[in-house]
Formats: sequence, C-alpha cells, structure tokens
Amino acid sequence: MRWLAILLALAGAANAQVELDYAERVDTRFGEIHAVGANFQFTLWHNQTQLPLPEDGRWFVQWQAPSDAGFDWVLATHHHGGNSCGGATYILRVGADGVDYSQPISDCDGWFVEIRIDGDAIEIDRTDTNILVPLVTLRWQGDAYSETFHYAPPVDPAEPGADVTRWIGAHGSDILEDASERARLADILQTWEMQDLWVRLLVGGEVMQVGDWVIATGCQPHACGLDMGALGLRVSDGAGAAIIRSSGSPDRVFGLGNDAAFRAAISDWFE
Repeated sequence: MRWLAILLALAGAANAQVELDYAERVDTRFGEIHAVGANFQFTLWHNQTQLPLPEDGRWFVQWQAPSDAGFDWVLATHHHGGNSCGGATYILRVGADGVDYSQPISDCDGWFVEIRIDGDAIEIDRTDTNILVPLVTLRWQGDAYSETFHYAPPVDPAEPGADVTRWIGAHGSDILEDASERARLADILQTWEMQDLWVRLLVGGEVMQVGDWVIATGCQPHACGLDMGALGLRVSDGAGAAIIRSSGSPDRVFGLGNDAAFRAAISDWFE
C-alpha cells in the first residue's frame, strides 16, 4: 500500500521501526480485540462489545503486551484505506473492567521506533516530520497523556570529502535530517527552506555521485512533477547547492544551484 511506503519515507532510514502486525484480531488475558466489517466500514470490538471508535475505514490490531499492573496493552490502528496518511493509532488498556483507550495518534506525524512499559504507563518513541526533532516520546498513564519533543542539539558543520560521500546510497531526505548537514547548509538555506526541501525529497531514488557532486533529487508525495527538489554537496570543498520547485511559482535557487556541473548532474530528473 502506497501510504505505508510514504510513512516509511517520513520515518527516515536511520531509525528502526517497531515491527507491527496487521491482524484483524488478537487475544489478550481479558478477552479478544477484533475488527468487524467489510468494504472499509469496519468497527473495533472487545469480545461482544463494540468500542466507541471510528467506523469509516479499516482496523488493524498491531501490537500487544501484558502489564504487571493488571491489564494488557494493545495498539490498534484505524485507516481510511487510501494511498496517503490520515489514520490514527489508539492505545488500548484492556482489563477485567473493560477497555480504556487513548486519544488518537496521527499516522501523519511519524513512525514508532520503540515501545516501553513503565508500570501502569506506556511510552512510545516516534519520529517526527519536523527535521529539527529526531524523536518524540508519547506517554499515556490513564487520564495523563503527554508528548515530549526531543530537539537535536547544535553540532559543528559537516566537512568536505568523506562527510559528503557518506550519503551515497542513502535516501535524499536523510541528509536534511542530519544536524551537521543542516549546520553546513545554514549559509544558503534557512531552516524553513530546509523543511520545504526535505518534503520535496521524500519520494526519490538513492543519493548518487556525479563527478565532484553528490546529489539527491525527489518530489513531494502525491505531487511529483509539480513540487520537486534537488540538493547537492560538492565533495572537494563541501559547498552546497539546492533547488526548490513549487507548482505555479519560479524555482527557488540556493548556493551553487546554478553551477553548470550541478545542473548537468540533476538534469535527467529535474529538468
């Protein structure tokens, strides 16, 4: 499903994802959590009781674990079934008295990378679509729900040579998720412009080297051919080049974005 591929791109290749199931039922110590329905009109149930959750899409039971606090944890995800994000995950606390559930956790915000049980609380680390935030920790403990954003600390700018060629074979958006590369590019791009460029590299091939340039090209999910991006790092001196294309607007060119060798390197994709 294309929406899953897009979520993987949003998560970034540097982060390992939690392995989740896509089952329609799971047994807990306190009964079964299962989906009922057809044709993207599913509901979620605990034994013979329907839970008061969305009914206009598919339900998947993705993860479960027992707790020493006298209940089981379950993650269940609701999705509309299309090729974009827009669903949500709910944390279920299943006990002898029934099921409590968390507020919805949007699947547009990032990918789960770790789940921890802490007594009667659960913590989930996820990625984020803000390139300045490598990790967000969600914590739910009954009525108490919180999200803690972990911002990347400042680092020195990346260097020429090996700091450039390390990206060959990676996904282009990974470059802008790296704090040392953002520091390198700060002379030619403001942070919000890096964010715009990151979105336009989410759908694309591997980073490659063409002559003295290491380049990344891509486009925004669901807008290929309209909203596109290109990023280049010069191996010899670490200089940067970037182009941001937005539908209906002139290209925004940064750094050595008009360099002839850089333009030639991106011509097959970008022109």
